This record gives sequence, C-alpha cells and structure tokens, in this order.
Amino acid sequence: MKYRLLGIDVDGTLLGPDHILPAGIAEAIRAARAEGLKVCLATGRAYGETIDIWRQLELSAPFEPIILIGGALVSEPDTGRTLYQKTIPRDLANEFADALGEAGYAAMVIFDPWRSGWDYLLCETGDVHDAQRRWLGKMRVTVRRVARLAEATDIPSPLRINVVADPPEARVLLEAMQQRFDGRLNLHAIVAPNYDVMIVEGFAAEADKFNALRYVAQAYRIGLGQVIAVGDDVNDLPMVRGAGLGVAMPNAVDTLCQVADVVVEDTLAGFIYDLLAGRYDGSDET
Repeated sequence: MKYRLLGIDVDGTLLGPDHILPAGIAEAIRAARAEGLKVCLATGRAYGETIDIWRQLELSAPFEPIILIGGALVSEPDTGRTLYQKTIPRDLANEFADALGEAGYAAMVIFDPWRSGWDYLLCETGDVHDAQRRWLGKMRVTVRRVARLAEATDIPSPLRINVVADPPEARVLLEAMQQRFDGRLNLHAIVAPNYDVMIVEGFAAEADKFNALRYVAQAYRIGLGQVIAVGDDVNDLPMVRGAGLGVAMPNAVDTLCQVADVVVEDTLAGFIYDLLAGRYDGSDET
C-alpha cells in the first residue's frame, strides 16, 4: 500500500451524528493497522474528552500518538504523557484573553494537564454565558478561576484560549478577533456537536492539526506523500490540504470539500476498506 499514516478527526468523522462510534469502524481501523497503516486520532478535544473514545477502538500496542486540542498537543494515549506542544506566547495570550473579556466573554484557557495537573483556567473578566455554562456542565475537567489571565503568574503558557457562544454571536465575535489578531493567532469558530454550542478559539499561529500530524509522521520517518488525513470541519483544513491524500467526509463543510482530494462516498469504514484494497494508490484509483 502506498500510504503509511492515517490521521482521523473525531467529531463528525470517527464519531457519527449521534456522537457514538459507528458499528464496524473499530474493526476497520484494526484491519488497517494489521496491514501496516499507522492510525492517529486528530481532534480538537482535550485528552480527558478523547481517551474513552480511543479505548473503544481496542487497539493493540504499540500505540500511535493522539493529536489533541486542535493540533496544539500530541500525547501518548495510554499514559497521557506529552510528546509535543505549541503554546501561545504569554504576552499574546494575555492580550487575547483580555480582548475576549472586553467583548463580554469569560475566556477559558487550556493547558497541558500532564504537566500542570489541571485543565482549564476561567477568566472572570467577562460573563459566563448560558452556552458556556452548558458546556462546562457537561465536561469532566478541573477548572481554576482567576480575575485575569495576566494576574495568574504561576501558570505555564496556554495551548488554547476559547469562549463558548451561540452561533450568531460566535460568528460576530470571530470576525472581531480576526481583525485584531490576524497573523498572530490561528483563529476559528467550530461547532461542538457533542455540546450543541459553537466555540471561538485561538491558538499559536503555527498550532494546527497539520503541523502536529507532520510531527507524528517525522517520528516514524514517513513522508507527507504517504500521509492520509480525514476530517469534516474548518479546523481540519490544514491537515487535509497538506496530506498526500486529503479526505473530506460526506457531511464536511464546503471549504473542506473544495480542498480535499477525495470526498467519502458513504462511511469512514468503507473508505478504509477501499484504501486497503488499493483504490487510492494511483493506478488502481477509480
């Protein structure tokens, strides 16, 4: 087989619309690994939100790393140990958190829990909106509250800063933040289907799923031409565009479908079996 590494987004890609692992996908992934294809989950979720899904795949050791927090973190799935991270420079993080507060939102700042021992810092410079309360209420995370990020001098540089909002408000907020931080932060708004909210989030400019997937590929001495990336939303754009074979799910946003080499016809499991059969190796492609 031409390809050696498969990066798979979680929400909307690995998981179905019901947020449950579809029947047959775990078997397909195990079949792919048996054929020598390394499989790496690549998600916007944090470790604590991802590990139960990874365990449902029932993979055998040795395990591939998992890409977390939109590419800002790469961890060992079985231990949680950090292998790679891209943090937001502290002064820039303080400025962004304050800008969200000035817009009326309480910024949530996420760190590397393996190093810090806790997950989120909640800045009380803005309101905790109803959407944000719903999100926090469903998450199993450790939260510390501070008045401003700049006042928490004992913390490491963050991996991501975000707020949770209803979709119309989120789009307006994203546009305002892009005007102010364009080129300095990687910013986007994504739907979190498992929480029924939209998240406006900022990362270090070089933190995305593609750079994280490239790190994993380099660790295995795999060239980018041998990498496949599958996703469905705007935060998957860098890895789908940069992989040797970029793949969009049938439910993917239009911008992703436009840059993808392949749009999945039916299910992710079906795509994987077609891949193993050589359909996308070049001369055998249909």
